[in-house]
Amino acid sequence: MHSIRPGIDKASFFARIIIYLTKASIAPNNITMKKRFLLVIAVLLMSGSVIEIKSQVYTGGSLGIHFDTDGYYVDIAPLLGYRHGILDVGLSPFFSYRDHKDRDSRYTYGNRVFTQLTFIPNVFAHGEFEVSNIELASGDRKWIVGLPVGGGYRYNLTDRTQAYGMVLYDVLLDEESSVTNPIIRGGVIYRF
Repeated sequence: MHSIRPGIDKASFFARIIIYLTKASIAPNNITMKKRFLLVIAVLLMSGSVIEIKSQVYTGGSLGIHFDTDGYYVDIAPLLGYRHGILDVGLSPFFSYRDHKDRDSRYTYGNRVFTQLTFIPNVFAHGEFEVSNIELASGDRKWIVGLPVGGGYRYNLTDRTQAYGMVLYDVLLDEESSVTNPIIRGGVIYRF
C-alpha cells in the first residue's frame, strides 16, 4: 500500500489530521465550528480509504405509463440516489401529462423523496413522499401530496447499470390527482 510517510498508511494519516483539527478547535479564538466541520468533511472526502461515497451514488430516471378507460398518463422523472448497505434514499423531480378522452388534458410537476429497502437481492420495498402541482379543470393550479408505497425488482444490465420496475399504491391519493392506482413505473439507473 502506498504510504504518506514510512510506517503510516493513508487512513492513519487522515485520522491524525482530523484529531489535530478537533484538538486545535478547542482552544479559544481558533477555527470556527463551521470551518472545522467543512475541513473535516473535505479531508474525509479526499481520503478514498476512509470513506467511499462515489461508488454509492447513482443517477438515472424513470418512465411511467398508465392506460385506462379515461385516457392515458405519462410520467418522466430523472433521479439521484444514494445507497448505504440495503437502504437507498434519493430525490426525483418529475413532470407528467394526463390525456383525458372527455375533458382537457393536464400537466403536473413536482418532486419525490424516496427510500428503498432491499431485503432480497434485487427485490426491494419502495416508499416515497410526493409533492405535486396539479392543473385543475378550472385552469387553476393546486399543490397536493402523495404517499406511494409498493415494491419492485432490479435487473443487472452491466456491473454498474440496472433496469428496474415497480408497482406502487398511493395511500393518500387525492381525488383531483391525475394518477390512478396502481402506479406502474420502470427505469434505468447508473452507479458511479
